[in-house]
Amino acid sequence: MSEDYIILHKQDPTLPKIQLFLLFMKGDNRIPDAFSWSLSISSKIRAIDVLFKEVLNQIPNCFRELEEVEEKGFSSGIECLKLAIKYEVFLNSIYSLCENLSRIVAYLYSEKNLPQSFNDQRNRFLKQQNIDPHYTKILASIKWWDEVHLIRSEATHYLSGFITIPSSTELGYFNRPRSKRKSTTANILKDNIEKHIKQLYNNVMKFLLAFGDHFIKIINQNCRIALCCIRTSSGLIGTKGISLKEYLNNEAGICLTPNLDCPLKDRCKAYKKVENDDKDIA
Repeated sequence: MSEDYIILHKQDPTLPKIQLFLLFMKGDNRIPDAFSWSLSISSKIRAIDVLFKEVLNQIPNCFRELEEVEEKGFSSGIECLKLAIKYEVFLNSIYSLCENLSRIVAYLYSEKNLPQSFNDQRNRFLKQQNIDPHYTKILASIKWWDEVHLIRSEATHYLSGFITIPSSTELGYFNRPRSKRKSTTANILKDNIEKHIKQLYNNVMKFLLAFGDHFIKIINQNCRIALCCIRTSSGLIGTKGISLKEYLNNEAGICLTPNLDCPLKDRCKAYKKVENDDKDIA
């Protein structure tokens, strides 16, 4: 027999810290409109995953189109164009995510008057390492950023790149930069798109884990957020208030919907604490 309720959030202190950071940053009043920023960053992380898979799935389509050229002597070229577009959009999704993260860092260190853009902010941290020595080390380690910044900026502000064919088993990417920045290279050339995006995807995920591991220590540990915990068969939602400190210590928090006829209230520790706790809820 099925239960007449669904658990919406099962408390798990072992979740990756980036997930916990995005959940509990909503309770830090240093971050204006923190709920929307959390939702945006979460969406951008998912977008990177979706676009990464789209590029991988598009590579065989481009190869099939090239085979058509060999057989017929011509093709529409649309599949290889799609690959170039999806590759550039994938890089842009990483850029966009980093831009969101830099906004949050700027809010958390508002007294430092940090730049809002990720690239400028990274340069500030690298020049003034005493702002946050640990985060500076993280930023110094992400060598992939300069490449993402360059390719994305050129494709966005200047010329689009195109697909190259370094070998019968590899597809590459080429663009000739028009930017006058000192860091700009003479040519942008990637011999193997598939290899590049796989390395880049893994590096970005490592950066996110490192970001979460660090900044979960910086956000407010004691402010409670409202966390939806249960939905009954009649569609009612149960909610509890819980702080990051309580969550990590596997404590229950307090029930925010004590009037809900919750099927778990007899054994719910949060429900039992509701009358004895008056901490603020974000």
